[in-house]
Order: sequence, then C-alpha cells, then structure tokens
Amino acid sequence: MRAMRLLLSLILLLALASTVQAVVTLNIYVEDSEGYRIPDAAVYVSESYIGSTSSTGYISYTHPGTESFLLRVTKSGYDSRSVTVQRSETSRTITLTRSSATLTVLVYDENVAPLSNAIVRVVGPSSEKTEETGSNGKAVFSLADGETYEIFITALDYRDAETSIQVSGASREVSVVLERGDRFAFRITDEETGNPIQGAEITVDGIVRGTTRDDGIFSYNLRKGYEYQIEVKKPEYRPYSLRQYITGDQQVLSIALSKDYYSPFVSVFDPDKKVVEGADVYLDGTLLRKTDGYGRASLGSLTAGSYLLEIRKSGFEPYSREITISDGSIDFAVDLSYSSVPVRVLVADPSHSVIPGATVSAGGVVKGTTDESGLLFINLQPGSEYVLSAAKDGYHEGSVTLVVPVDGQQESVTITLESQISPVLIGGIVLVLIIIAGGLYLVRMRMQKGKQIKKYKHW
Repeated sequence: MRAMRLLLSLILLLALASTVQAVVTLNIYVEDSEGYRIPDAAVYVSESYIGSTSSTGYISYTHPGTESFLLRVTKSGYDSRSVTVQRSETSRTITLTRSSATLTVLVYDENVAPLSNAIVRVVGPSSEKTEETGSNGKAVFSLADGETYEIFITALDYRDAETSIQVSGASREVSVVLERGDRFAFRITDEETGNPIQGAEITVDGIVRGTTRDDGIFSYNLRKGYEYQIEVKKPEYRPYSLRQYITGDQQVLSIALSKDYYSPFVSVFDPDKKVVEGADVYLDGTLLRKTDGYGRASLGSLTAGSYLLEIRKSGFEPYSREITISDGSIDFAVDLSYSSVPVRVLVADPSHSVIPGATVSAGGVVKGTTDESGLLFINLQPGSEYVLSAAKDGYHEGSVTLVVPVDGQQESVTITLESQISPVLIGGIVLVLIIIAGGLYLVRMRMQKGKQIKKYKHW
C-alpha cells in the first residue's frame, strides 16, 4: 500500500515537471541594420498577429515549447523578415533592412512650364539629399521607405517653396509650382487727381515692356537689387524718366505723371489769303472767342490730345476739323470758303413785261428757266464776276455783268430781252392791215349802195 502511494506521488511529480518545462517565454527584439531598436513593428507567429513592439523595440511571446515555429516581423519602410524559432529559445533579435522608394519632385514655373536649375533639398529623419532639376523640371531621389521628408525648393528669381511628404511604396511623385520672387508692379497715377492712368507705356532699360491696365498697374518680373532706367509715356502727360534702384524688399514703384499743357493759336484766312476778323472759334462745341484784327485767336491752355475745331463767320461756309495738340502743334491755319450768295434774276422786255420760260445762264453754265413771274433764283460764288445771260425763242439774247458781293446778302438783277421783230416792220404790218381793212370797208359800202339803186329802179 505504501509502495502504491509512492508510485502515485512519483507520477504526479513527473507530470508537474513536464508541465513546467512546456511553458516557454520568448523575448523578441527588433532593430535596424545600425542597431537602433524599431518601435511599432508588427509580429506574427505562424501568420497569426501577436502584437507590436514597444517604443524600445521589444515584445515577448509565451508558448508551450513543444515545437519550433515561424516568426515574421513587418514594419512600414522596411523589408519583412521571417525566421524559424526553436521551441526552447527564450530570446531572439530580428534585424530589419530598410526598403527603398523613388521620390520624383516636379518643379514648374508660374505658367506651369517645367523649371530647370531649381535646387531641391530633401530632409528625412536620418538622411538629407540635394538634387538640381533638369530641363524637364524633375529631380529624382532614392529614399528609405516609410519615412516623412521635408522638401525645400529654391530657384533664381522665384520665391522659395517647401512641403512635406511621407514616402510609402516603391515610388512617389510630388509637384510644386513656384511663384516669381522678382514680380514687380508699376503704379501710374495722375499728379493732380490721384486717379490711375490707363495705357501708360512702361520702358525699362530702353525696351518697351507693356502698358498699364485700367487700374494704372503694370506688373513685370524685375530682379531686385539692381538699378534700371525707367521711362513712362502717356499722351496728355509729360514724359517721366529716372534712373531707379530697386531694393530687395521693394514690390511697387508709384509714379505720378503731370499734365502737359500747350497754348496753341488759330489763324483764319479768306479765299484771297486775307485775314478774317471777328470769326467765332469753337473747340469741342464750346465758343472760345473771336479772331482779332490779325485773324488770330488763342485756343487756351490745352493738354495733348485731339479736339474738334470749328470756325463760323457770316458770309463763309462753316469750317470743322479735328486737330491734334502735341509738341509740334503751335499754330493752326484755317482757310475759309465763301458761302454761296442767292441772286434773284428777272427777265423782262423793254416795256417791263415779264418773260416766262427764258433760259438763264451764269458764266456759260445753264442755271434754269424763269417761272410765270419771269423770275429765277440762283446761288453764285461770292467775290466772283459772272456774265448772266437769258435767251428765249423770238427774242434777242440779253446779258448783264455781276460782281457777287461777299457779305452774303441777296442780289437782284434784271435782264432785258428785245423781240426779234423790229418796230418799223411792226408799223408797216399795222399800216397794211389798216389799208386792207379800209379797202374792205369801201367795197362793202359800194355793194350796199348798188343794192339801194336797184331797189329804186324796180319801184
């Protein structure tokens, strides 16, 4: 009986010993190729996830210790690592090798065109690399995968740019558009009013660069820290010219233009090149003044530009034309033309009886025919001499000479036409008619007397 108890106790002790030996704790350490511990590495046993390493790169795993098993460790930015662990091992260090990734940085200018010669610097936790963009605007880097990198980009005449990116995967591409750092603005205003001037021409170092917008601004890429010859031109304003140094922090150059005033005159002449006094001078529809005894009048103080000039004077045709005021426009000469003068032409015979339907000519040019009142109204050039003639069948042609006045007042002339039958002939015809009439009367009287004699005889 005692022997039986000893045997059972021995079996129980063996079983307990066997149980204690089956529980094994494996201490796992994960580090990189340089011996730095890797936190947050995922650990798998036979493809079953058992947890992640701590901040010190450590994790423990307890197992029965009955057989060996496959241990796999993964971490973003590193190549995965699988190892076989023997059942009795209590410690294992896993070394992970960083995986590489390709980062392509594309740099563009403000027009989204590839920008060459830009300096690209990539800074990571444990590395820093610098490349220069080629003609395609690209800079390519081979980096450790899974890391976050700061990207710094610099280029001549452009503002610096920076961005950050986490590299994950075999390749990554990032695009950056740089803004011009030498962007400069010219602001052109009116000195008197302060209003912006549109269309002002900007010249830098002898080359026209452009004109201002309606807000008076013209933007241009101008490298800072240099001296430039700057000129501004705009009609109606005095030209601006100055040697200007542009400082590194200067963004806008304000220029105020002053009006350019001129004092032109107008001289007025008649067709004979004689001065015209007292002519009304209008500019853009406003009466300024009259011409003086020399035929001249001041147009006032004007800025450069275009104006409508009008001259009016009784007896002359109205004059109108657009004039341009500039450096070379000091005096404007105006030649006036006389206004046509109405002439009243009356055609009559010597007895003052009007003759309708008579053809009237002036200087050999037919002007028309007289109406039932023997009248015809024509217009003639003042200051000229005309031979006025009239003709009609049955009449001799008649004419008068007229010098048309220049005062514009209506003239009246009378042209007398004589009949083509002479008075003597008319008198002869009348006498013949009287004789014939007398003869017929005598014949008639004799016939009546003869009838009375026959009647008495019959009785």
